[in-house]
Amino acid sequence: MNIQEILDREGLFLAKNEKRVLAYIIDDFIITSIIFIAFYNQIISLNGDIQAIRQLFIELISYIMILAIAYHTIFTAMYGGSIGKIICKIKVIRIDTLDKPNYIQSFYRSFIRVISSNIFFYIPLLFSFVDIFKRTLHDIVMQTIVIDVSIPQDI
Repeated sequence: MNIQEILDREGLFLAKNEKRVLAYIIDDFIITSIIFIAFYNQIISLNGDIQAIRQLFIELISYIMILAIAYHTIFTAMYGGSIGKIICKIKVIRIDTLDKPNYIQSFYRSFIRVISSNIFFYIPLLFSFVDIFKRTLHDIVMQTIVIDVSIPQDI
């Protein structure tokens, strides 16, 4: 059974890219805020020296990526999506089970998302604009789709 047949049979609706982009912005803001608060004293001590701040963030990139992976893993496994997705009323589900990914699946999905976004400068996210089912690279690899839960559905 293909994805469209599953969507039709279950009465599911894909999340629009506008909602996904907004959720992505909200999540990036949350992660950036956490990093800013955690390293506030170091950032302030640099007295606005852009080059020094840039260097600090290069040194912190591994912490930022670990935080992002943990954030997305935990929220996706527990709630089917990050805080941004919850606010935008969209949810990640597996194509085969129509349920949220478990912790291991969420970890791999989050790992692929964060690594590919940072290494390939968000290009893997553009897949959602050309894929008929609005899947990004991490959705394709992990067999997930993002549905709109603000629309009444059968699940």
